[in-house]
Amino acid sequence: MDAVSSLEMSLLRRFNIGDMPKRTAAKYPDRIALVFEGHEITYKELNENCCRMAHVFEGLGAERGDRISFLTHNCLQYVYSWLGACKIGCVANPLNFMLKPSEISYIVNHAEARFFFVEDILIPQVLEAAPDLKSIEKFGIIHINVPDTEVPEGWLSLNELFDACTDTSEPLVETDDDDMCSLMYTSGTEALPKGVMNTHVNWLNTAASLVADFSLSKDIVMLLSIPLYHVGGKTLLLGSIFLGARLVLEYAPNPMEILELTQNEKVTFWVYPPTLYQVLPSMPGFDSYDLSSLTKCESFGAVMPVALLQQWQEILPGTVWYNYYGQTESTPLGSTLMPEDFERKIDSIGRPHTGVEMKIFDEDDNEVPTGEVGEIVMRSPSVMKGYYRDDAKTAETLRGGWLHTGDLGRFDEEGFLYFVDRKKDMIKSGGENVASKEVEDVIFDHEKVMQVAVIGLPHEYWMEAVTAVVVPYPGIDVTEDEIIAYCKERMAGYKVPKMVLVSSDVPTTPTGKILKRVLREQLLKSGIKASG
Repeated sequence: MDAVSSLEMSLLRRFNIGDMPKRTAAKYPDRIALVFEGHEITYKELNENCCRMAHVFEGLGAERGDRISFLTHNCLQYVYSWLGACKIGCVANPLNFMLKPSEISYIVNHAEARFFFVEDILIPQVLEAAPDLKSIEKFGIIHINVPDTEVPEGWLSLNELFDACTDTSEPLVETDDDDMCSLMYTSGTEALPKGVMNTHVNWLNTAASLVADFSLSKDIVMLLSIPLYHVGGKTLLLGSIFLGARLVLEYAPNPMEILELTQNEKVTFWVYPPTLYQVLPSMPGFDSYDLSSLTKCESFGAVMPVALLQQWQEILPGTVWYNYYGQTESTPLGSTLMPEDFERKIDSIGRPHTGVEMKIFDEDDNEVPTGEVGEIVMRSPSVMKGYYRDDAKTAETLRGGWLHTGDLGRFDEEGFLYFVDRKKDMIKSGGENVASKEVEDVIFDHEKVMQVAVIGLPHEYWMEAVTAVVVPYPGIDVTEDEIIAYCKERMAGYKVPKMVLVSSDVPTTPTGKILKRVLREQLLKSGIKASG
């Protein structure tokens, strides 16, 4: 009898993200998998459409390991594209739709992508970058909201290719569990973004965590507003498919639409950063929406302020809350504060997820005693394969067999983890270390403050001056003197902001995370100097 071939062994034993819709469709073919702008897609249709897209890419010459770049808001085409690409061993390289041409050029060139598919309304910013994209063999347009958009000369139409393909058979391509299947670029606090190589087995652990750590089931109805280029968006997508749940996909985060979709689709699970939970109650007619279907709410990206939690507990009595910590490099497992501990440990980011080991290290990578602050490090099957084409940064970040997160934290006696600050967001002021998050927490408790970002600005005497940028609630006025006086009553003098700037907004990602690096650059470019 002939030996089992490597392809047969791969198909027999592998875990591939592209296989997830196939296996869920075998169990629940007629269940609704996705809802998008009035369209309902069953699990059977989802898998067939992913297969069709896989054959589209094969027809273009895509092969195992090829990177395919995408610049698009959330849409069905991207869902089919990512999972279809995975079926044939390709890698999706999704880009933030807010990127400028020069930023697009850097990422696509660094990723060495062969194909680039772009949403209709985003064509102009890519056309400007196109002459510099040397590795791209074929460009394509994704028609979503402007179907009459003219296809640029020499470009393909992904919609037409997909509509013309009727082959719904499963592609027979050998892949490995540890093959890269997504290449997401994350900037963090550094100038040039780094390409995070997440693998099929990384994503399997993440999907399984939603069952083990959040008690989710096929009966959940998720609302996915987080962009699918973001690790959080991908987590909800795969978790929903893994469970056989119903996922309501939103084109982009829109507070009014979130309320409408939650009411109309009976959404049971929200996942948003605190900034969005702050904004939602101020929407016109908020009290008229029926949000009673919500049973679980998760916060990520920052610790939920006590006052905000209390506000939402009055709005949604009985709904359970989670606070999530993770990063792209950990796909994005880390830790979660569970509902039973949420109120008494609200300033904590909880305990490690299932299968995740976390410690606190000092500058020499020695574990520190309980209660002391150091860098959060972790081990898990969800940890990235490394940074694409950056062996030095990979070695630095994964040294000693631990993922060094770049975040400072501490454990308490009960094993609960507390986020202190990003290492690079610690402000060195007058010889003292000031955690920007600690100052933000105090200012956020002020009744007039909707958003706050604390950064360090260069100063002749202090080296770095603690500077707060405050966004008040709509129609509310707040002054620098008010905030400084408020802080002086609640914290040591060296932590009190030397300057407070009142603004109408602060730069954020589409998921609501404040971009401190961008904010700092904007202030320095405008010529603002720290006083005090």
